[in-house]
Amino acid sequence: MKTKILGMVFLFLLVGNLFMVSSISITDVSSSPQEVAPGQIVDIILEIENILDDYVYNLNVKLDLSGEDVPFAPYQSSSEKFLEELEDGDEETFKFKLIALPETDTGIYKIPVEISYKDEEENVSTKYELISLIVNSKPELKVSLEDSTVLIKGKENVFSVKIVNFGLADVKFVYLTVNNVNGIKFLSEKEQYIGDINSDDFDNIEYELYVNADASGTINLPIVLKFKDAINKEFIESKNVVLKTYSLKEAQNLGLVEKPSYTIYIIGGVLVLGYIFYRIMKKRKLKAMRG
Repeated sequence: MKTKILGMVFLFLLVGNLFMVSSISITDVSSSPQEVAPGQIVDIILEIENILDDYVYNLNVKLDLSGEDVPFAPYQSSSEKFLEELEDGDEETFKFKLIALPETDTGIYKIPVEISYKDEEENVSTKYELISLIVNSKPELKVSLEDSTVLIKGKENVFSVKIVNFGLADVKFVYLTVNNVNGIKFLSEKEQYIGDINSDDFDNIEYELYVNADASGTINLPIVLKFKDAINKEFIESKNVVLKTYSLKEAQNLGLVEKPSYTIYIIGGVLVLGYIFYRIMKKRKLKAMRG
């Protein structure tokens, strides 16, 4: 009987201790903005609730930013917050202001949270939680034609589309699709896979097409870009480039293409006439010698 009573007491104490350990809980975590760009400031709001039947005091909430894999620093405030007392059943909001380090890569980062407090019996309890922040920025892609693009009517042409990633984040699984328009016929596949384009980098895609002889001098070409950012969020963006088409004569007059050179034909003609003249003179000379 005594052993049974001791066992019940031990079980009661164990349950009580477990209850104490979980007496303070983070009930909600939010950030503004939800995704922070490198070098950007973010507000983190923690909702902490006392689910004990008694109050706690000397409540200290700390964000542990000391790890090498935690690329954040406090901004104009401390990474620790203090509350003198929290009544049972009450919630309190703790707000932290952080800044993402400028060279931070895109990704999801875990931040350890340490919560310590005292109960009415002066027992000190500490618990550890994890929250996460997303470091990301909206991809920014620009589409343009190479400056050397010249499209001649009535001929097959090749032109290059340049895609520049001038945003802070890398992009991946990039597809470029051109749409049909009047005046041109694509000879290559209209959908091209590009792959990854890092921040501050670019890639080129070449297309072969035939320009109709009666095509307009200016053709608006719709382009659709499909890609994902570093955290696999999908984007579909519509772009537009302007194609300039010329007749061969117009392009030559504008100096966009070289005019055909007749010099070699003139030199060739002179050489042929000279050879003919030489043969004639040689025959006359031989005839005079025989005669």
